[in-house]
Amino acid sequence: MAINFKEFQKALAQHKVYNAWQYVESLNEMLTYMSASYSLLEKVHEYRVVSLKTREQIILEQAVTTGSASVSMDDLQCTNLTIAGLVIDDTLYLKKTTIEFFHYARISIDILFQIINAALLGDQGLDDMNRGIISNTNRELDANPKFANLKKKLDDNRDDDTFKYLQAFDNYNKHIKTILVAISNSFLLGKKDEFIIKKFIYSDGKNTYCYPDTDALSKINEVHNYVLLTVDDILTEINNQLHNCLDNNSRIQNIKFKVRLNQTEKGNIPDFIAFFIEVENSLNELPTEIRVLPLIIKPNNEIYSFDFQFDTIFVKLKSGDESSIIGCAKRKSDANTNELYKTFIVSSCSQEEYLKYLTFFKENYKDNITINPYAMEGEMLFYKD
Repeated sequence: MAINFKEFQKALAQHKVYNAWQYVESLNEMLTYMSASYSLLEKVHEYRVVSLKTREQIILEQAVTTGSASVSMDDLQCTNLTIAGLVIDDTLYLKKTTIEFFHYARISIDILFQIINAALLGDQGLDDMNRGIISNTNRELDANPKFANLKKKLDDNRDDDTFKYLQAFDNYNKHIKTILVAISNSFLLGKKDEFIIKKFIYSDGKNTYCYPDTDALSKINEVHNYVLLTVDDILTEINNQLHNCLDNNSRIQNIKFKVRLNQTEKGNIPDFIAFFIEVENSLNELPTEIRVLPLIIKPNNEIYSFDFQFDTIFVKLKSGDESSIIGCAKRKSDANTNELYKTFIVSSCSQEEYLKYLTFFKENYKDNITINPYAMEGEMLFYKD
């Protein structure tokens, strides 16, 4: 693919929409499954054809040598596959993998809307479990002229005949019944070599489509190439549009930390871990509601992030120490969510609240505490009793 995924990941981090990266990783996984299914279909079908031809030659040689020959059950099952000691009918394997291929291909297209929702709609996007993401994304893109080129690419994909076939195949299998995949080969009495996706009729509620019998491998090759080209084209356009993200102003990625650790025979035990957001002059520099994901892009372009599970972050002046604390941010959203950017509510507070936080830290955080210091700037203080 033409898009540089490492640079794309960096761009998502720089534009404060790093939560989109998880969907890019899912997309890559689905594309890998799709391509693996495609390769397996080619190889298993080739194995079937070669096995039958080889067995045909053996039977013919037997007939020439002995004057007679017969076809046994072993001959009919010569194309069976053995996987991890399990004997599998190759026709069953081809049918199963065909359905899987189309499903992975369809998911690969659908995930593009998750990426757009996170990367371009930002904080105006929907929750990742909302089933209206595709329709909402299309509506938001329609309303913003800056995304006209991306919207055209998505519309062109929706209207493309190859995508329509892919969509119809996958929907038909999910909602109606399994499309028949016919696999038939014969030897000796007439030549026959079929691997066919059978005719099916699909209605999307507006139009009805009648798809005739089609050669399976040719159609699978067509869909495979189409999905790879389409995904690459749309991801490239998403990357070009990151600077037009609708809303990422409340996102905070620069977090500082301070840890004091007691060095004991059982290891380093934290007395406290405190987190800070810095402002220049006042609390008014932050919105009332912020979304936090500690994240740093290292000079070597490595990206380190941290799934923030703590419920309090203190706000202090950039030029001061803990004595300059002027506010705190309290977690609003549940820490155990799919969100990477956790939501916090900002309010004013005094240094007294910070001292109270330190005093009761061990009591409030009894479970195992983990942080990723590579994703933040800070200091670690060690001492021994």
